[in-house]
Amino acid sequence: MGVIKVPLPPQDTNVFQAAWGYITTILKGLFVTKMILVKQLFKLEKTETIEWPEEPADYGPRFKGKHFLTKRDDGNVRCTACFLCATACPADCIYIEAGEHKSKTIEKYPVRFEIDILRCVFCGFCEEACPVDAIRLGPEYIMLPADGTKWVYTKEYLVARTSLNGGIQSIKDEEEKHPEVTSLTHESKHHHSLVKHGKH
Repeated sequence: MGVIKVPLPPQDTNVFQAAWGYITTILKGLFVTKMILVKQLFKLEKTETIEWPEEPADYGPRFKGKHFLTKRDDGNVRCTACFLCATACPADCIYIEAGEHKSKTIEKYPVRFEIDILRCVFCGFCEEACPVDAIRLGPEYIMLPADGTKWVYTKEYLVARTSLNGGIQSIKDEEEKHPEVTSLTHESKHHHSLVKHGKH
């Protein structure tokens, strides 16, 4: 193999001319920052700064914050310990210990349900994977507990909040789970029936 000779880069002997581009760019950036500061001081431009925690932040309805477990009308947790949320979790932060339920209509229930909030990435996969809508990510964004040590959310803690910020209730109706999906399922069954009987 031959040797490819690459020419050396041109040498700029004038140091001040080489540094001029850096100096002008820095001065332009400082000028832009100064103009923003003046506009903010004299209220010539609307600021996006929030005086938190005195002024609470307002996030959109799709915000995924602090977790909570929903309950049935009888007060029991809706979770059936199917482990789908723990399986879908990419951070492996959900721990579930299943037990046999007393009711014959419910096969299992979570004896222990814990979320390591320090490992959670708030992706919402657990919420999407749950078939009974037992776990949700609510609008709360303040995670620091009062004592500064409670970083593992237990089942008792996740179901104890009957009312959350924004008016979201943890006690919900049985038929509330994705009504648009239910209607879509009925339409799919009707379409399948038409195809089966040769009417479509």
